[in-house]
Amino acid sequence: MVTPSIYNGKVDTLNTARTKSNPMIMVSLIVALLLLIAAIVYSSSKPATGPKVIHLSSGEWAPYSGESLPQKGIASVIVTSVFEQMGYRVDLQFMPWSIAQSKAELSQQDSQIRGTYPYIKTAERENHFYFSEPIIDVPNGIFFHLKHTPQAANISEPSELQNYAVITLAGYEYTPRLGQYIPNNTCNFKDTLQGFEILDANQNWILISEKKLTQRQLVEVASSAEAKRLKLTERVLQVKQVNPFHYNQIDPQHSQPLYAYQSSEQQFHSGSELIENSNLIVTPDVASKTAIKSNQPTVCQMPINTALIWLAYTSKPKVFIESQQVGETLLTQSMPTLSAKIGFAKYVDYVPHSVMFSKNNPNNLSLRNQFNQVLDNLKSNPQAYDSLLTQVANEIDMADSVKLVSTGGSALVEGQRYDPQSNRCSPTEVFTFPKGSKALVRQWPEIFLNNARILTQQKVIASVLNGPLASKTTLYCFEPTAVQLQ
Repeated sequence: MVTPSIYNGKVDTLNTARTKSNPMIMVSLIVALLLLIAAIVYSSSKPATGPKVIHLSSGEWAPYSGESLPQKGIASVIVTSVFEQMGYRVDLQFMPWSIAQSKAELSQQDSQIRGTYPYIKTAERENHFYFSEPIIDVPNGIFFHLKHTPQAANISEPSELQNYAVITLAGYEYTPRLGQYIPNNTCNFKDTLQGFEILDANQNWILISEKKLTQRQLVEVASSAEAKRLKLTERVLQVKQVNPFHYNQIDPQHSQPLYAYQSSEQQFHSGSELIENSNLIVTPDVASKTAIKSNQPTVCQMPINTALIWLAYTSKPKVFIESQQVGETLLTQSMPTLSAKIGFAKYVDYVPHSVMFSKNNPNNLSLRNQFNQVLDNLKSNPQAYDSLLTQVANEIDMADSVKLVSTGGSALVEGQRYDPQSNRCSPTEVFTFPKGSKALVRQWPEIFLNNARILTQQKVIASVLNGPLASKTTLYCFEPTAVQLQ
């Protein structure tokens, strides 16, 4: 029993209360201690929280993006760097471009693909995406065939494209500077590889239709706004029937004749020969018929008026627009037999490319804004920004490089300056390079590509990547024995 103390004749109630509460204090302290121990044990066993993950998509477009490229490409290194500064870890998924854009557009949650790159800004895309500030400016080149269209080498202004037909790609957007010389409705090819193949083939286009064209219809199309915009009035009026020929002559199963029309002046011995050696434009009423042979290089389906515009347009000399680096990389790695036949014009169109964030995700607007802020900070230091681009570009080049070797024990390798416009090596401009220098091959000689006895191009055309004469833009000719694969 606890006896309360007396102070000045009064009961010391405070001390009594303290004495009575001691057991409760002890219990509280024990509980608190147990909770603290549990919290420490839980926190030590809980895995550390890493950076947030952001899912992005892209496609194969070397050297700007590619799954097997060092750091996933030049554009990828910028995007990754910005997101890492924002506190994200990038999960980059490579897929066909149409799927990459579709998945990004349809995503509504942060756990799905939130952005895709690199794309140029268009009014149609802005309906579905928030665009970042440009991550990189891509130099687009005008490629031409050295044999079929040598005059294209001198294109120095966009307006000169009105004299040419541009081979267009599916999903590829062109800047207004160049797009004004391209029809609104075209026959698009699936990828850059096929674009170069069409450029090399230089085939005519033939229009197949059940309708017999009248002069009145030709005049109507020739006077349309589209024909005038593209300066095709005279070429439309020159469209003529392949005569004497009806398509049902090679496929008697069709009782109704299918008429063939051409704009080119190229002559064939027979209508069937013309059909078999041309790309075809077919109108919707004949598109699914068996008369359209499956072995044709390309078959496009268009309404008759649109087809007439396209037929007249493709009667011009043909060129192909693609990123210079993308085109050169593809030619060197995948189409070496064609690389010696292709050149590019003087004019270069610099096109800004961005990251697209879907408007279907309500969090993407703030994400885009934060991305732009960090990107601006990065680009505000041009030296750091350029250094980042140069580093990954060099890594990509070095991964594809060859080594210059010498014969006879010499420490030097000789190379002649190469002129891309004339496609010739200069015997009077000879330079020497240290043995072991790294070079990037732009054209392989025919001796490596086929067994032909008569070889027109026997030199390796390459740029030198290191040493005192290193330059990606200056090309040299080397003997085939002077290069060694890594």
